Amino acid sequence: MQTNFFEHINTLQFQGALNLNLIKNADGLLTISVYLPNATADTAGHLIPPMILKGQPAELDAGFFGAIAAPVQQTASLFANREAYRQSLKKAAELSKSEQDKKNKQKGKATAATTAATDDDDDEQETENLFSAQENEQKAIAEKKKRYTDAMEQISELNKQCKYAEAIALLPSVEEYPDHADEINRKSAELQKRKAQYEDLMKDI
Repeated sequence: MQTNFFEHINTLQFQGALNLNLIKNADGLLTISVYLPNATADTAGHLIPPMILKGQPAELDAGFFGAIAAPVQQTASLFANREAYRQSLKKAAELSKSEQDKKNKQKGKATAATTAATDDDDDEQETENLFSAQENEQKAIAEKKKRYTDAMEQISELNKQCKYAEAIALLPSVEEYPDHADEINRKSAELQKRKAQYEDLMKDI
């Protein structure tokens, strides 16, 4: 039997590994875990959980790739951006050290005046490091906020498509976003209720 499964996989915007784990229960319901491992040394990327999709085979045939395409691309882009940012920091640190070494060679023997100048340079470096740390923190906050917004938008779209199980699986955790706890809990309750109503309706058909 010929399928185009791997052609669909090839169209997804990612490089490296894509882990798919499939579980089938006695009723024929399939649960698929989709996980894009972080290929960089950045441990923050390992905090991103896998996507969980549940449904009957026909449902997954119709909506599986449409559901995972955008999250896979966003995750791959996040990893790429974080790696590029890490490499930029590394290069900047190397250039800074090289420039500092040149200055030290030109100074020659230390005098009282040059010692004072060196102290000023150290103070300036500490100030730059402080600003860099603040900038990094702001970027991390912005990235986290974007992940939350993207997730809620995707959940809203899945809700419109009556894909409540997929929407529930994508809900951000209250532990990671305590400031949005009320919204997350409210959305979870709403989706659980609609899922139950939808399942009851399908049983009657």
